[in-house]
Amino acid sequence: MDILFLIGCSLTIAGAVAAATVRPVARALRIFIITLVPGLALNACFAMSRIASLPLVSPLFPSVPWTEAWFRADGLALYFLLVITTVAVPIVLASDSYLRHYIAKGPAVRAFLVSFALLMLSTQLLVLANHAILFLVFWEVMTLCAYLGLLFDKEKEEVQRGSFIYFAVTHLATFILYIFFFILNAHSGSWLFTDMHIAPDAGWIYIGVCTLGFLGFGIKAGFMPVHFWLPWAHPIAPTVLSAFLSAVIIKTGIYGIFRVIEFCTPLPMWMGIVILAGSLFSALFGVWYALAQHDIKKLLAYHSIENIGIIGIGIGIGVVGIAASVQSLVWLGFGGALFHTFNHAIFKSLLFLGSGIIYRNFGTRNIEAMGGIVHRAPWFVALFLVGSLAISGIPPFNGFISEFLIYKGFFESASALGTYFPLFMLVMAVGLAFVGGLALACFTKIDSVMFLGTERSALAAFSVAPADYAALGFLAFLCVSFGVYPQPVLGMITSVIAINRWGIPLEPYAMFAQWDVMTLVFASVLVAIACVFAVKTVRMRSRVAHAWGCGYPLQTARMQYTASSYADEINSIAAAMLHMEEHAEPPSTIFPARSRFASHAGDFAEDALVAPLYRTIVGRINSFEYLSRTDIRFYILFMLIVVLVYGGVAIIWTYF
Repeated sequence: MDILFLIGCSLTIAGAVAAATVRPVARALRIFIITLVPGLALNACFAMSRIASLPLVSPLFPSVPWTEAWFRADGLALYFLLVITTVAVPIVLASDSYLRHYIAKGPAVRAFLVSFALLMLSTQLLVLANHAILFLVFWEVMTLCAYLGLLFDKEKEEVQRGSFIYFAVTHLATFILYIFFFILNAHSGSWLFTDMHIAPDAGWIYIGVCTLGFLGFGIKAGFMPVHFWLPWAHPIAPTVLSAFLSAVIIKTGIYGIFRVIEFCTPLPMWMGIVILAGSLFSALFGVWYALAQHDIKKLLAYHSIENIGIIGIGIGIGVVGIAASVQSLVWLGFGGALFHTFNHAIFKSLLFLGSGIIYRNFGTRNIEAMGGIVHRAPWFVALFLVGSLAISGIPPFNGFISEFLIYKGFFESASALGTYFPLFMLVMAVGLAFVGGLALACFTKIDSVMFLGTERSALAAFSVAPADYAALGFLAFLCVSFGVYPQPVLGMITSVIAINRWGIPLEPYAMFAQWDVMTLVFASVLVAIACVFAVKTVRMRSRVAHAWGCGYPLQTARMQYTASSYADEINSIAAAMLHMEEHAEPPSTIFPARSRFASHAGDFAEDALVAPLYRTIVGRINSFEYLSRTDIRFYILFMLIVVLVYGGVAIIWTYF
């Protein structure tokens, strides 16, 4: 079956070559899609075919022995490969209609397509790498390709600033990971993942390795307070890249965290509690910041932080289960985290692609300028609504299933562990429920403001291409099918967790197999919703007059809720933490000509931590006048000093 993966990667490379060489650009775009979609589909088939039939670790290419030390296929790697390729197919499909509007920017489109193809290839090879240096090479290629994709509209000031922040922060994470792997190599004597391990009896070195691993991969995943690059990178990226960033790139951080847990097993109980508390903080304030946003892509970026926090909560439950040797917590925690990883990739791709269609039609990302889309494109609104319900954790959609496993983990922890855990898990459960409530309020806000009512901006037409409908329809179908019938995904997760390296023997978990009753209930709910919708549609056809408008014969946009006014009461609760700023121009007469209200949310990490630190560092550097000299001899001297320092450290590390 490894031939499928080789063919899939070859097609991806062929797509990159075609994008760089074929003329005109429109034809290159067409060939790019024709080659990448089947290539990614083949890789998805390869991952599914091998997950259920694996030993603990197996070579990726059994027929090529010399690659055994470089690549390996275990359950975790193949599961993430499946996540990557599944969502990449509709994203590539949607890139056709999105990039056709930029054909006039020929060289920029070519550069984006090449970097996008290499980005998808590097992420797939990244999760399959078994050698630490090879992993870091693919990690750097992935980071650089994403950076090049962010520069698609490089003439804009926000793109220049946002891409710089992304580049600087992600390379800080890379530097941390270099130290992490060097220490692991020195301790284990090997660069291979299958050989790397460090035990708690290593003392402070063990704590340092765990801290470096969680920090380096946590920056990539977007946990608070090291999340601040996401709200800059997602809005400036082309929409298809935004979808891939949220669905895949930040998930490589989650993949890395699972590897850290393997390398450092068994983790102590206090570390699981820290992961739980930090993840709840990330989920809670991620969704609260999202509720305060008016830029739809920045809003979705903060929801990525929220969902990464939910995944982290599941990981924390699994770590607690390892520390306490309670099998059910390992199944529920890691199972919920892995399932939510897949679910988030699906519904967030749907929502980002939908936001790109809205931006293409309105020419703005500001929710306040939108409205009335349901009258123009009802099927598009229905598909976007599926993603909104799924991300809010509403049954019978897929987001509910993974969150249900995590909630079950809370109650199982309280029952199995006793002492202070019942109270702690009660706080966690209430906190996660509050996160779900805020998520529902947020998507109620954006769906009602964007889709319902009357148009706030003049709009000639609202167009959705057939390829867009195909991509959104496929993702919406997965949201529904994974919610109603999650057994296939739960079966793959069972295989992933069962062939673990966490030092605890695991028996099959009965709950993952006993889901038939839930499937029947959810299917009945869907049928009931469809019947109600059909009856409502028939009755609506008989309406001969407009709905009563409180005495007003004609509704206008000024009578509707804005995004600011809708969420004002909720955001005022955490105004200090959200750094809320309100700008109002109140009416001055009985019949005012105009009045205005707007609110803006800052970011505590950026405003209170990163920006002051950056200004301090820049100020200190600028205070050294010799660093600003333009004589090339000074630059050569600086480079020579750096080489000598690095060389000296390498010699000392090697021989002493």
